[in-house]
Amino acid sequence: MPELPEVEVTRRAIAKTLVGRRILRVKTTAPSYFFLTPPARLRRALTERTVLSLERHGKYLIAELDDGARLLLHLA
Repeated sequence: MPELPEVEVTRRAIAKTLVGRRILRVKTTAPSYFFLTPPARLRRALTERTVLSLERHGKYLIAELDDGARLLLHLA
């Protein structure tokens, strides 16, 4: 598991590519307890959304989307 400074470095690197871009396609794994939202619903909700910002809260990354939703990411 990455330490806090590594998460921030990763956030900065990912933000350069991700912020301002539209999500065209989402690939997920099979349903598991890791997903708070079922994968099929997650794919539907994220497709065609634009990422407005990527912030860090502790070791979590939070992507703010154009519809007001947020995507919570955790680096394992």
